[in-house]
Amino acid sequence: MKLNPNVNVVAFLQDVSTCKGQVFFSTQEGDLLNLSSTLSQYVFAVITAKPELLETGQIVCTEPSDATVLNAYLMGEDENG
Repeated sequence: MKLNPNVNVVAFLQDVSTCKGQVFFSTQEGDLLNLSSTLSQYVFAVITAKPELLETGQIVCTEPSDATVLNAYLMGEDENG
């Protein structure tokens, strides 16, 4: 799932903390940043400042219901291209 490029990072990470499962940001290189980790959150915040990096990554939820929680921050299917 692609993240909206205009995401409010603070609000997004607050909602990630309410998720039941793990939430990752998967980079183009295949790295997984566990967004419950403070260090990964810092790296993720830096990535969101660079649109070219943000648009190549994806949000991965281990619990399907968490995608519903984060839906407001994700791009719709028609926006993914």
